Amino acid sequence: MGNLEEIKTILGPLRVYENEPLSRHTYFKIGGPARLFFEAKTVDDLKLAVETAYRYQIPFVVLGGGANVLVSDRGFEGLVIKNKATGIKLIGLKGTIGKTGKGIKNALVWTASGTPMNQLARFTIDQTLEGLEFLLSVPGTIGGGLKINAHFNVEKHEFIGNRLMSAALFDLKTGTTKSVNHDYFDFSYDHSKIQETDEIVLEAIFKLDKAKDQGDLWQKAMDGIKRRNEEQPVGSACSGCIFRNISRKDAMRLVTPNLTTSTGYIIESLGLKGTKIGGAAISSTHTNFIINTAGATAGDVLKLINLIKTKAKEKYNLDLKEEIFYVGDFDEISN
Repeated sequence: MGNLEEIKTILGPLRVYENEPLSRHTYFKIGGPARLFFEAKTVDDLKLAVETAYRYQIPFVVLGGGANVLVSDRGFEGLVIKNKATGIKLIGLKGTIGKTGKGIKNALVWTASGTPMNQLARFTIDQTLEGLEFLLSVPGTIGGGLKINAHFNVEKHEFIGNRLMSAALFDLKTGTTKSVNHDYFDFSYDHSKIQETDEIVLEAIFKLDKAKDQGDLWQKAMDGIKRRNEEQPVGSACSGCIFRNISRKDAMRLVTPNLTTSTGYIIESLGLKGTKIGGAAISSTHTNFIINTAGATAGDVLKLINLIKTKAKEKYNLDLKEEIFYVGDFDEISN
């Protein structure tokens, strides 16, 4: 990386680190070193970092909370931008605004893309605004959440993308920033358009409805936390669900119980619950989670992922698709 000193000068010599272990920045606690590492604390920081990487044509990746990613044991030979650009504020209210505020119908909420989804959920509940309360305790940042279209109760159509009004993106094709609306993302289950375009979310605006009772919002959010704590491994080093759920068509073909589309059910039915390779293990609480039990490597996790995919293909003719994203060099992956 011949432009190392130039990049350091632009981003700040004391703010760019070399060979930073990425295991410190992921929920999996796995990952080799980043050749260069920079923490963006504001939207301007984030924009400057991606513009610099674009200008010097160096590989880069934006890392949010570190959920939903598996970093290679070799690390990342480029610039890793840790997105810590946070901030939330009300920017618009609609309705009859009086002293009591009871006439308000909806509101616009701006947030920086590095804001944790959990923090945005708390802010909106405190403002008695409904629509994103299901994100309370969900890991990751707004940028990552929009990329994956973060959700909770899929059957109730609880997706973060539902409430997005607009966003500012950095376009890797042109090296410029652009503003797009909700429809641009082409949201669907575990998907948004920016997964294909690799555009970077800088900031976003959500449109939320005024709720009648703040207590009801808190109760709904706490019920969600209780369910997650009962169904998912708590306190373990993991990266969330490894695979996307299967399609309803496949559920009907396989006649799963109650036509469940849960990939966790599929993995458990393969007899893989608790299977361990090296320091990585398939969770006994929820089999669509792989946990780092002690000193797991990305290679250990990959072996488990490939084992699950092979068994699912052999027994059910299913081509399971990962929900996680890979960062770094994974030559050994075969998709």
